[in-house]
Amino acid sequence: MTNMRFNKSALIVIAAALTSVFVSCGKKDPLSPGVEYMPDMYRGPASEAYGESSFFSDGLASRKPVSGSIPRFNDETLPFYEPYSYPNTNEGYEAAGLGLVNPFATSPEILAKGESIYKIMCIHCHGEKGDGNGILVQRDKYAGVPSYYSAALKDLPVGKMYHTIYYGKNMMGSHASQINYAERWQVIKWVEKLRADGLGISAGSDTTAVAISDTTKVIGAVVKTAMK
Repeated sequence: MTNMRFNKSALIVIAAALTSVFVSCGKKDPLSPGVEYMPDMYRGPASEAYGESSFFSDGLASRKPVSGSIPRFNDETLPFYEPYSYPNTNEGYEAAGLGLVNPFATSPEILAKGESIYKIMCIHCHGEKGDGNGILVQRDKYAGVPSYYSAALKDLPVGKMYHTIYYGKNMMGSHASQINYAERWQVIKWVEKLRADGLGISAGSDTTAVAISDTTKVIGAVVKTAMK
């Protein structure tokens, strides 16, 4: 009986020693959790930013954007944070109407882009023809959406349209974070077409649609006068 107890004790000591050896052996990596039995993905192996990695074929831990990714910090695609010189005030609204012009000339390509954006962002309230009778209005979700060819909007300058898209107005919220600089002007081209169709006239010529960026060229005298 004594020998059996001794043998059991010896086995326990040996097992503990072997366990200690297995746990303590290997490189002294402070980030290593040591030897784990069936961790079941409790811990994901972290990679240092811009470090090396044997997992990827190029040996880099950081990955490049996938094909087709839209740059977040690019002047042409940044949806909200680009400089805009007109304040969200009545004076800024009036000044934008006088100082902003559409940088795009009317073309089938621009109209197609504007129509596509309109059908995603605008049609549910403003309606397919711009008459203010979109599906949300039909379902009594919103009321009082004006027609583009109503007395209130039939002469609305494109600068005021842009200002409204950027900041929002009345029940319409800001769309600055949803469509970028170029897309705003493109959809305005389509809105102008809908308005012209509703009024039974042809859309205006593009003699004034010169490429003046609202982010770089602002008519200072107009802004100062409007804000007095």
